[in-house]
Amino acid sequence: MSFEETLRRQITLNTRDVLSSPALHALVAQECRDLRDQAIARGQAPKAYRTYVDGKRNGREENVRLDGGTVIYQFSILSQAAYWALSECQKRSPVQSGNYRSSWVLMVNGVVWQGLDAIPQDATVWIVNVTPYSRKIETGGMRIRVPPGIVEAVRLAVMRRFSGLKAQRLYLPMSGARDHRGNPTPYILRQAGIASGFSWNKDTKSWRRKHAAYVSPRMDRQAGEQLLYPTLVLTQ
Repeated sequence: MSFEETLRRQITLNTRDVLSSPALHALVAQECRDLRDQAIARGQAPKAYRTYVDGKRNGREENVRLDGGTVIYQFSILSQAAYWALSECQKRSPVQSGNYRSSWVLMVNGVVWQGLDAIPQDATVWIVNVTPYSRKIETGGMRIRVPPGIVEAVRLAVMRRFSGLKAQRLYLPMSGARDHRGNPTPYILRQAGIASGFSWNKDTKSWRRKHAAYVSPRMDRQAGEQLLYPTLVLTQ
């Protein structure tokens, strides 16, 4: 065997020893986790993510192949969008007593949620204001100091900002939350709803009356019916 062949064989053997070294696997794994954590700390990525090692979901970084393997962290767009949308709803809210602004609730799969970062990627997120007059503010039935349609405006903004995310405004029954007075949802209508006739003019940024007020004939707006809350629904 020539010297060149002997050297090449020795290099190959040494490389195999290094590539199979547990210490090197641990070093690479820690480097991957450090890069991930740095991105989270800088606010470039949320804390919710899935790990794929060589294509295997929830694999351990230590098991990655060192000769062309991959470690992928799939961060949750849903968590990012939920946090941002909740903040936007609060920012766009009218402030007089502060009750409306403080009454936005985030729900995940129908349950009031406290930790935004832990939202599962396959969850359904609701962002809803639980005050009894939230529908009036959304539809323009109550004259306020800001434009109506807060949920719809945030929905459009979410669609522009977060591609690959589905955002809907739906009027939904609500339970499992409490309004600013401590009363449980849903709110039960005490009398038939009134169509106020007010409309917001985007050009003049002012209110105008389109028609006289009248009692709504809609069945879901009659006394004894539960309020259907304007809800921003997010899915990934």
